[in-house]
Amino acid sequence: MKKLISMLLVLSVVLALAGSALAACDFEKGQYVEFKRESAAYNAAKSSKKTNNVVLKGSIAEVRCVKGDYVKLRVNRVSNIEKWFKACDLKVADTDIILVVWAKGGKGMSFKAGKILTDKKALHGTVKVTGHTNLRKTPSLHLKSQGVVEKGKCLKLTGRFAADDRKVIWLEVKDKCQKYWISQPFTNLSDDTVLLLYAQVYAME
Repeated sequence: MKKLISMLLVLSVVLALAGSALAACDFEKGQYVEFKRESAAYNAAKSSKKTNNVVLKGSIAEVRCVKGDYVKLRVNRVSNIEKWFKACDLKVADTDIILVVWAKGGKGMSFKAGKILTDKKALHGTVKVTGHTNLRKTPSLHLKSQGVVEKGKCLKLTGRFAADDRKVIWLEVKDKCQKYWISQPFTNLSDDTVLLLYAQVYAME
């Protein structure tokens, strides 16, 4: 019985190692992957020490190296920054555009402040305010507030958006026939739409 248990344990270890190897080998250098969930970066392959850099679900990066259960990704094409992530947090992407949005920590993308773009398709209809936020005349914190919007209010989107020097997306809205800018983190805009807007800002660099 002991011999059988020992053999089963060895077999389970072998299968686990084979499974993790196959999972990691699904990715190849030069391939583009998408984050299936929020994922923290690591200092090195096979390391248990996470960094403070956490990437948002839906972000896309390029594979640079694969080692076991870890994949080194290029998270900024402009400054060529590379970080390690767990392979289990990734899946093959259907695009070859690097689009990394950090939930906190790292500097995966740098935006040009003041660049105002239009996307009528993504930004149509209304947006709901999820927390008390300021109305501003420009997409930044440089000018004083023109008023405060209370949580729960719905505002009509104009289709214009911008990213400030803190990498925060701003949306232009209409309130009482006047146009203002509000900060996207205080709205119910979907993650998919936010990623699309980040991609457009990033493409302008």
